Amino acid sequence: MKAPLPQKAMYLSCDHWLRSGVLDQIDVEFDNTGGVLFGVADYVPALMSYVEKYAIDLKFGSTLVAVDGPGKKATFKTEDGDVTRAFDMLHVVPPQLAPQFLADSPLADQNGFTDVNQHTLQHVRYPNVFGLGDGGSMPNAKTMAAARKQAPVVAVNLLQQLEGKGPRAGYDGYGSCPLTVERGKIVLAEFGYGGKLAPSFPTWLIDGTKPARLSWMLKADAMPWIYWNGMLKGREWLAGPGGLIAQ
Repeated sequence: MKAPLPQKAMYLSCDHWLRSGVLDQIDVEFDNTGGVLFGVADYVPALMSYVEKYAIDLKFGSTLVAVDGPGKKATFKTEDGDVTRAFDMLHVVPPQLAPQFLADSPLADQNGFTDVNQHTLQHVRYPNVFGLGDGGSMPNAKTMAAARKQAPVVAVNLLQQLEGKGPRAGYDGYGSCPLTVERGKIVLAEFGYGGKLAPSFPTWLIDGTKPARLSWMLKADAMPWIYWNGMLKGREWLAGPGGLIAQ
């Protein structure tokens, strides 16, 4: 499963329980198929501070394989074999897979995603096909922030293809995961391929490796307006066609 998604709900729930004075009566467990809390190490210290604050029990290498709803029991596959645990509330984020119609098509790679060059977003076998978003094979975080950066690259390179020229714009793997660690604070994770940090703002304004109220305000107040009035109308100034590729 994608680690950031369940974490958001977990931290906000813990924050609510803490403010309500009942967190010490609740056992919170985070089971993740992967082996780390977050794939980019720079953001782990801030997240771990909240794991400790909320006394969350981390279980890595733990894959959900069965749920007994009426019996309130969940079974996980681990290195030591299957483990069944009781629960009162279970929040599950499923594995991220390509749509079946795409996986069954000639456009797919061995994992079912559209087989594209990770920089030009052009299909590796069909030059008149481009891919972006969650269905692409690019090894980036599958987020709306990534698709927003990919769209101009596809637009430029598609026009290049129609004119009989090679791709000239490149995507650097940018993705963003705003991790809401408590009500009013967000760890604004922004990074590209290889886990390289890719902040949109100077660190003196927003240091994405630390929880910040300004990040919360950006997410809760500014981004909705920018999304509806800028991004969807093609007037968003922070997402250009990426770096240029030498011809």
